[in-house]
Amino acid sequence: MLPIVGYTNKLTAEPGETVDVMVSSFGAKTYSADLRQIIQGDTNPEGPGYKDHLITLDLGGTRTAISKPFKPGSCVIVPGLGALPAIQDFTLAAVVRPTLLDGRRRSIVALPGLAEISIDGDGHLTGQAGDTALVSSVKLSTGHWHVVSLSYDARRELLSLAIARDRDEASTPPRAHIVSTKALLAARVPSECIIAATRGADGELTAFLDGKVDRPALFDTCLEPDTIRTLLTDFALLRRQRSLLAAWDFSRRMTSRTICDISPFQMHGHIHNAPARAMTGWLWKGQELDWKLRPDLYSAIHFHATDMYDAGWDVDFSLTIPSDLKSGVYAVRLVPDGDEDSAYFCVFAVRPPRARPSGNTVAFLFPTCSYMAYANHRLGMDVPGTEIGMGRAVELDRHHMFLQNNPGIGFSVYETHDDESGVFHTSRLRPIVDMQPKVKSFLGGFGSNIWQFNADTHILGWLDAIGQDHDVITDEDMHADGLTLLQRYNVVITGTHPEYYTRNMIEALQGFTDRGGRLMYLGGNGFYWVVSFNEDMPGIMECRRSEAGIRPWEPGHGQFYHGFTGEYGGLWRRNDHPPNHLCGVGMTSQGFDVSEPYVLSENATDPRAAFIFDGISGPGIGNFGLAGGGAAGLEVDRADPAQGTPDHALVLASSVRHTDIYLMTPEDLLDPTPDWSGTQADIIRADLTFFETEGGGAVFSTGSIAWAGAMAWNNYDNEVARMTHNVLRRFNEETPFDFPGGQGW
Repeated sequence: MLPIVGYTNKLTAEPGETVDVMVSSFGAKTYSADLRQIIQGDTNPEGPGYKDHLITLDLGGTRTAISKPFKPGSCVIVPGLGALPAIQDFTLAAVVRPTLLDGRRRSIVALPGLAEISIDGDGHLTGQAGDTALVSSVKLSTGHWHVVSLSYDARRELLSLAIARDRDEASTPPRAHIVSTKALLAARVPSECIIAATRGADGELTAFLDGKVDRPALFDTCLEPDTIRTLLTDFALLRRQRSLLAAWDFSRRMTSRTICDISPFQMHGHIHNAPARAMTGWLWKGQELDWKLRPDLYSAIHFHATDMYDAGWDVDFSLTIPSDLKSGVYAVRLVPDGDEDSAYFCVFAVRPPRARPSGNTVAFLFPTCSYMAYANHRLGMDVPGTEIGMGRAVELDRHHMFLQNNPGIGFSVYETHDDESGVFHTSRLRPIVDMQPKVKSFLGGFGSNIWQFNADTHILGWLDAIGQDHDVITDEDMHADGLTLLQRYNVVITGTHPEYYTRNMIEALQGFTDRGGRLMYLGGNGFYWVVSFNEDMPGIMECRRSEAGIRPWEPGHGQFYHGFTGEYGGLWRRNDHPPNHLCGVGMTSQGFDVSEPYVLSENATDPRAAFIFDGISGPGIGNFGLAGGGAAGLEVDRADPAQGTPDHALVLASSVRHTDIYLMTPEDLLDPTPDWSGTQADIIRADLTFFETEGGGAVFSTGSIAWAGAMAWNNYDNEVARMTHNVLRRFNEETPFDFPGGQGW
């Protein structure tokens, strides 16, 4: 287990900026902190070895370690209802579609101090007003819409609870089941409204709903169920209702945190812990697939008890980045109770100042979007078949055990919520325990068995080993500053697995190469999924795995468009930005057992590629490596002119035969037959690819996640590292590349 964990409020900062550090004890009594530059995070004894540099910076002495809880669960909070007049007669109503009923009480809508509609542990609808409670004999059903209401008639002293399960037929409205009781309730003023949760006796949020809620509303009169149903069907009619006190239309300001009240009282609220918006609502019957065209059909929010956006921990200490600190990857190291072997690293990047270039001509693109996508990934422990896909037993360390025992930390976008719906959102405002050095994975192949961040430190270690000055810039930096940032550099080097890209990012990188920049894509499965940020919610990212691609879940019918931006989700290949067009290759297969060498093609002798093979002899390269024992593996990309690979691109080498654990990507596997596996299909391969651009730039792509692990073999003294260095030297020269347009392309 991990005795201490933490996170920073930023994954990227520049000299002079302040970084806040949040820390929680999970057994530690005290801790100390220092700042480290991370050079090489892999602890494999067959590799170069772990390496970091201590940065002299006073971060305070020993501190008391305080335990801070994770508080997952999403809801809507509407403060300020105290401005309403005292309520006597009322109707509280909503449309609800539960997605998980597991014996826990679930709140649908609550007005603390006045009334609440909820679901009890047995699945029955319940209503509470004052000390009076009602329980319906009718149970709610998962996956179905129900119109529910709680109303009070003061004249008759009658409290009523109603439920009607919606039917698929558009004919006769379903008949409501009503249960009533005598009650004497005093007029009250609710302080707030909470949708999909309520407050416990301690004031903390509790009873989180797993399910969708649509059109919650409050009236100052007692309404019949048929009237309620009619009003909720039509927002325009609802707004004209004189008794309306509040009606929250989730289809408005969809891309923000704000929840809009369409009543005259304007009791607006906000979402808590980022539930999924732009979700099909009560009235959606497949009429429209793009929520931007019919937002009224997407007026539901899907809430989960496991949603997590911001851990919300208090700041324990802050540090100011020294003005002379060079750009790089750093970490605040937390040492619990003097035990350095149990240290926790809060990783972030120091970028060069926005106001002035550093003078470096090489940039390493720190793939923070991919780190966020994989943040706190538990797949290997929870999904049957993982060991089959790896060809070996899952190797677990204390980081995996911590994640297993602390689900409240929030999930990666590779997982599902408890109701088996996909995780759309991931956040950096929480500890990311697998984004630190010395962490093992279960996807990294035989050998080092590392993934994402630690695998990328093989590239950082190589840059250090060859003495190459460079800047580190992050995905967030590129998203914000675009081409303006990239144009400072001759060469941009990717990480091993830059899988997740926003539109701003992929268009900036394409513009960079088009205008003469040089791109070294040292990975596989790059530029694959569309993701988006939310300007109203810093630190969060959305991913909707629409239609195709290797994916553990789908968004559900009609829910393919992002809630944050309205963009169509899924693969960049289906959004007019295929990775083949950008870098020459695109994802073709994955397997997590054995990596293979490349075999040189006849293109390796092309004079255009002579600089790449300086000092390199064939016929093969990369029959070694720390990631699966070869340079081509884990996830591999191939050239494909049909998907945008430039006609003049040179495929210099290819891996020729992988194991049968390597299978085709679903987007290419149109007709599943037994011959689409690593030993049978020759399109399952990694293509080492080079091409020039019309603007004088060039692209070098390895098409393999395992490439960097081969670079690190024998302490970076090998043909793979040598070839990569050859490319970097030529790419960093000012001399433009000749575009071979006169050769018929």
